[in-house]
Amino acid sequence: MDTIHLSQQHVTRHRTVERLIRREITEKEAADLLGIGVRQVRRLKRKVRLGGITSLIHGNAGKPSWNKRPAAAVDTIVQKYKTTYEGFNCLHFRDMLTEREQIDIPRESLRRIFVTHDLPRKKRKTPRRFERRERKPQEGLLIQQDTSFHDWFGTGIPCALVASIDDATSMVVFGKFSPTDGTLPNMEAMMAVTETHGIATAFYVDRASHFKTTRHESIHVQLTGVYDETQIARALKEIGSTLILALSPQAKGRVERLFETLQDRLIKELALAGVKTIDEGNRFLESWLPGFNRKFSVRPANPKSAYRPIPNHLRLRLILSIQEERIVRADNTISFRGQEYLLHKTPHRISFAKTTVTVHVTIDGTIRILHQGQELSFTMAWTKSLGNGEDIIAGE
Repeated sequence: MDTIHLSQQHVTRHRTVERLIRREITEKEAADLLGIGVRQVRRLKRKVRLGGITSLIHGNAGKPSWNKRPAAAVDTIVQKYKTTYEGFNCLHFRDMLTEREQIDIPRESLRRIFVTHDLPRKKRKTPRRFERRERKPQEGLLIQQDTSFHDWFGTGIPCALVASIDDATSMVVFGKFSPTDGTLPNMEAMMAVTETHGIATAFYVDRASHFKTTRHESIHVQLTGVYDETQIARALKEIGSTLILALSPQAKGRVERLFETLQDRLIKELALAGVKTIDEGNRFLESWLPGFNRKFSVRPANPKSAYRPIPNHLRLRLILSIQEERIVRADNTISFRGQEYLLHKTPHRISFAKTTVTVHVTIDGTIRILHQGQELSFTMAWTKSLGNGEDIIAGE
């Protein structure tokens, strides 16, 4: 004999309908007591007269769901998690099952498997207490850029990941691993964004020393509060973009949350791909980021792009470089970072002695020297001892 399990709601409904059948209450009163409509009361009355109290139980009660996943399939999913994808959160694991294992499973079904088999789940965070800022309405209005030092490859050696994200769309417009953080890695990110998309209206960054000069407190700084311009601030001003300095990490929360996601998802997929070096990591990022953007980017409120085209006269490679001025010595040489450089003559000038030239260190580390916008050729100069106390400069 099958056991019938009745809830308190079933009992209440049955007693109310029985009173209605005995004409102790009206259909309107029964509907008010049960919180349902009069037509539903009439259907319940008809069911109880035909089948008694068991007719109030749903016909599918006690039966297995028609779309229930077979136990063998569930065991396969659990085994794959424990052997290959351990540590992945529920949503990331679902993406891996779809992309790598060709197993399609709804998110809620996978969550129930996590709960049933006591698989680790991401802990719910405490509510944020910061007022959220609305997204910019157009892509290209604001690019948030930051660097995250982390053991990305599981080798025990941290490295930097420089990333830029569009505030309007959450699209990662640049990402590259680098041994260190500094001026040139961040300039490379800004140049890549500019060459690929156009000139952004503003870059939103932290107050690191390569964005804001804070290394000295001269009397001028103490009196005015004005610091010397950094190389990055100077370069962005030349291309017509603005550098905005955040007052706290929460202010640029979009890129901070990006790194939080990458330190969860990207690290695990780098490990799956066997990536161990920076070069391998950058090749992996090139193919991985487009899929990440398709999954997590959103449409801007205004579909019109705010990126501006690059004017033909702008020499991005020279603008986005470290620039320092040097005065040419009488022997037509300059000293830069411990090295001597001999300038060659040009069709219009034999010597540049006592003139000021600008030395550019480009993103790839190349040295370029310019005088009044004209690029000069040069060779490395060095000294050779003649053994009698006299030195000569090679190239003279």
